[in-house]
Amino acid sequence: MSHGRWCGMCHRDQRSMGLKNKNNEKENKASAKSGETKERAELTQQDAEPAVKRCPQCRMAILDAGETCPLCHCVLEEPDEEGRAKIHAMYGNASPYPDVRRKQRWARFALRLIFFIMFIAAVAMLVINRYANPGFKWSVIAVAGEIYAYSLLVYWVKHDSGFAMKIGLQLLLTIAMLYLIDRLTGDYGWALQWAIPGVILLGDLVVFFLMMLNRSRWHSYLVLLIVMGLCSVAIVGLYFAGLLKNGILAMICVAVTGLFLLATFIFGDRKITMELKRRFHI
Repeated sequence: MSHGRWCGMCHRDQRSMGLKNKNNEKENKASAKSGETKERAELTQQDAEPAVKRCPQCRMAILDAGETCPLCHCVLEEPDEEGRAKIHAMYGNASPYPDVRRKQRWARFALRLIFFIMFIAAVAMLVINRYANPGFKWSVIAVAGEIYAYSLLVYWVKHDSGFAMKIGLQLLLTIAMLYLIDRLTGDYGWALQWAIPGVILLGDLVVFFLMMLNRSRWHSYLVLLIVMGLCSVAIVGLYFAGLLKNGILAMICVAVTGLFLLATFIFGDRKITMELKRRFHI
């Protein structure tokens, strides 16, 4: 075989191999595109259908992409196709479980920011009061007001207690705040004679409206009524001890709170008894 014929055959073989390689590349690209299309379809189907998991301990279906149960924090299991179909048929495509941790992080950040601002303001007021007007300690009243406001804010945001506990704490802090202001402004006695009994009467009115609005749980405000009654009796005791000049509003406060408590015990019947046993174990 001559050298020319050999080169021609080699050239034809190379061309045929090149065509085969090109065809293989086209087939690979086509298969890759089809694979991507299938993956996209699967992802679209997964996005359309919410994640379904099951808690083995609570035996509860979780329509969310979380890894743990929101109740018992047990690791969730993924059901099979039959179980998934049953869950979807029973519950449908519900909304995912809300992510409360994000709101909690924002709440903690907001509380820290407020504390930082209040701290700077308190230091500034103390310094100004010390050098500008040392005769009257107005900065102590302002700082006490900041502590009062921040304590209420933290308690309302972080604690899951009911309205009765939160309102009771607010009333007690208000009473302490008014007494402190009275002491720092000359101790004229207006806090114990007028302001604090007025706050207690306002608390009675608030409790009455809360009982009317929440009739199924009206007995849960009994402890708050008892606390306000004890505060009223304490103010009247100060009057009879000669520490107060005028006890008219304190007497009215004791009468109103006492009648409120008496009516609650008379008409409350079994619910009041159960509430006392639950609260005081009596």
